[in-house]
Amino acid sequence: MRFVHVTDTHIGADPGYAKDGHSAHDNLVALVNAVNDLRFPIDFVLHTGDVVEDRSEEAYRVARGVLCRLRLPVYYVAGNHDDADRLQRVLLGSAAAGPRFDYRLTIDGIVVAVFDTRGPNDPAGTLTGEQLAAVEDLCVPEGPPLVIALHHPPLPLDTPWLDDGWQIPSGRTANMLLDRGADFLQAVAPARDRLRGVFFGHVHRAFQVIHRGILYASAPSGFGQLLTWADQARPEPSPGEPPGFSIVTITADRTIVRQHALVTPLPPVMGKPHS
Repeated sequence: MRFVHVTDTHIGADPGYAKDGHSAHDNLVALVNAVNDLRFPIDFVLHTGDVVEDRSEEAYRVARGVLCRLRLPVYYVAGNHDDADRLQRVLLGSAAAGPRFDYRLTIDGIVVAVFDTRGPNDPAGTLTGEQLAAVEDLCVPEGPPLVIALHHPPLPLDTPWLDDGWQIPSGRTANMLLDRGADFLQAVAPARDRLRGVFFGHVHRAFQVIHRGILYASAPSGFGQLLTWADQARPEPSPGEPPGFSIVTITADRTIVRQHALVTPLPPVMGKPHS
């Protein structure tokens, strides 16, 4: 199985929306063109959240106008900038069901399980007790190969503002991680030999982490990257870095992640970093 991992496209209600040196709409057009131009078979696109910037129906309509050009199935994760109801109704053209956008499907014998990790302490994520129970039920030692998709990272990433949080103007500490990350790591551990990877977004940077024999991987943002050096105390945009995506290949005995950057114009538009 081979899929394209896309994340954090942050499309605005206005197609002209730009921030941190990037045009969201132009970058998404470039991304869709690049994926359609790939010369080898791809099974689907996995978008791990923050499809839009402001949760509005208008933004989803703009996103749909570009994403509908993809010549592949697209499976979405709800991000902290997303509205799960509007994502399903406007972008997917289906009826929304339930407070969280969780689902699973089987593709070429591989189970793909999506969990909605949006939480009340945005930008941090969470999993409910019911969701953790579902993860535990899913992650038993025996069974078909498995892929899990989230929006929020479930483990530290060697970056102070990601791992420890940072103070925002209101005075509270903002955090990007999954607040029940330790519980999630424990829940997936029994499936180590069949879990081909946990894929996430949110951090606007490609990471690959091996923890207790399990791969955890984010893709570069399809909008723009954030600085994540090991001494980075606050999130800052990196306007000179292009958007991108990853290609994930899953074989019988390995998972291969390839990161790709897009060649796009970078207008001199500056603003606050995303969270």
